Amino acid sequence: MAANDPNSPANTAASAQGGPEQPQSSTTLPIRRIPSTSSSFDIVSTYRHLLATNPAYTQPVAAIQALIELLNSQPTSTVFETLDLIKSQVAVLHASVRNPVPLMAGTDLFERFIVQSLRQREDDESRRSGGFEATRDHLLSNSAVFATRAIQARESVANIGWRLVKDGSTVLTSGASRAVSGLLRRAAEQAVIRTGRVTFQVVYVRDERRRQESDGVCAELRGAAIPVAEIPETAVAHVMGLQRRITMVIVGAEAVPQSGGIFSRLGTAQIAKLAYAHQPQIPFYVATEEHKFVRMPTLPTGQKDKDLGFAQSLLDFTTEGPSRLPEDPIDYTPPEWITNLVTEFGIHKPEYPFLQLMDAYGTMVPDRILTKAHADLEEEGVLEE
Repeated sequence: MAANDPNSPANTAASAQGGPEQPQSSTTLPIRRIPSTSSSFDIVSTYRHLLATNPAYTQPVAAIQALIELLNSQPTSTVFETLDLIKSQVAVLHASVRNPVPLMAGTDLFERFIVQSLRQREDDESRRSGGFEATRDHLLSNSAVFATRAIQARESVANIGWRLVKDGSTVLTSGASRAVSGLLRRAAEQAVIRTGRVTFQVVYVRDERRRQESDGVCAELRGAAIPVAEIPETAVAHVMGLQRRITMVIVGAEAVPQSGGIFSRLGTAQIAKLAYAHQPQIPFYVATEEHKFVRMPTLPTGQKDKDLGFAQSLLDFTTEGPSRLPEDPIDYTPPEWITNLVTEFGIHKPEYPFLQLMDAYGTMVPDRILTKAHADLEEEGVLEE
């Protein structure tokens, strides 16, 4: 199992070191005074700039990179200052976006990396003797490696997942997942190597609210010699049910909670439901990097929008003027409608995220990692400097 893989997310932070908008809970330790220089760094602007100027970045990776830039720009002289700086700025970042769930996956992962780095420093005599400055230098140098590995995960998803696309398949997809596009391009490359031509076709569900994005995805796939048919969202049931042309569905995800379901663009859940109800069932695959795994309570079927972890109201009843739709709405697809998750570490059943998250964090309580780390590191004597 990947949980024992040295390259799995449970061990990503350790291997990077060379070794193996939420309310705070009542148990949260108070934020200590942050050095006044922290006000000169705008983590929200940094995050938005990284996301806008780096097409390869997912939201979790952009959040990780923003935290790395924070540490690069803000001098701290103790472990306590470092932990508190990260904790306070993570809270600012979460509060700056309407949907903080994808960011939570990245910030949780980075917080865990920081804690492991500090603990490794205590075990390393040479680094301990070099003082906190040596620890800080080590932390920053390995942070870059950590983020790079998260970005490279998408390539591994393609290398693993292309085998699912069989000759003669008709694949339905929607959205603009780079993991999905990479997987389909890789499948096309392999088909050309084997047969001299692309041996499958794609049905793409257009989002007319994002015409430029839909045009771009179709152009990218056609540029890889993949035959693409475009359909509106209203035609999905007809094409899947009455025409019976779809042999598989592949979508991406914004975040994958511990339940093994997915948060994704609004409309994903209804595609999954149609695939699940089809006779015979149509396989529904999710291509996603494991840095999108996030600890959140299991969501019930029939959820309310508030249960998504942020404010989203799709039903705007009004007698004056048109209803207002939320910006970039998402939905939740439950794990029972998902056939497999395709990650950089293999093809897995929906139970897999729970096992990975439990192995990585040791708890499913959706609390901030640094809250517990303060107490643990203080008890171990790491925070005495």
